[in-house]
Amino acid sequence: MKINKTNLLKELAVSLVILFSLSIICIELIHHYNFGHFASYGLHVDSLNEDANIGIPGQTKMYWARVTNFSFLPVKITGCDYITDAMMPGSEIPYAVQRWNASSKTWETIVPISKEGFCTPVPLSTTETKLVSNWLLPTLSMRIMDGEATGARVPFRKGDMARFVIFTRIENGIDWQNAIPSVPFHIQDDVIREENDSFRIQH
Repeated sequence: MKINKTNLLKELAVSLVILFSLSIICIELIHHYNFGHFASYGLHVDSLNEDANIGIPGQTKMYWARVTNFSFLPVKITGCDYITDAMMPGSEIPYAVQRWNASSKTWETIVPISKEGFCTPVPLSTTETKLVSNWLLPTLSMRIMDGEATGARVPFRKGDMARFVIFTRIENGIDWQNAIPSVPFHIQDDVIREENDSFRIQH
């Protein structure tokens, strides 16, 4: 029997398209199951938290973000590898912290980011820093930071809505046009606030 190569190639192409489509559907369903929403094409940033206490009265959560590549191509991301004053390694991607202002209906930047201030040693925090670039492959994820006490930052209060904004490149400065905001999250901490409270994290 003579095999029709044209029909065979068409059937193979259809099969690949179906397989690819099913893979995308599975990835989206898994993401929706884990985070409660679907992700659009491109880089997608989710906000997460975990129980932790760093000694601030009322602070019970550490917040962090994760970026996932939901595109068909690898994406180059600039970050910082560092060594803490406790000689522990860590890594971080440039990010800012924003708070939703219900009155003006706008996002206000509470913790800004600058090219000069990123990836530089900080006394009593980091001793060594190195600017690095990594490729984030399709469907893979990368953690933005180790975690931070967002709820302890001034002026956040319990119930406020916050979000992280990440920057994939910082070599030429902060590019807000191409910044990627995370899915918003609510502050769960009920940090005790008193006048001249030294426990609050200033910015």
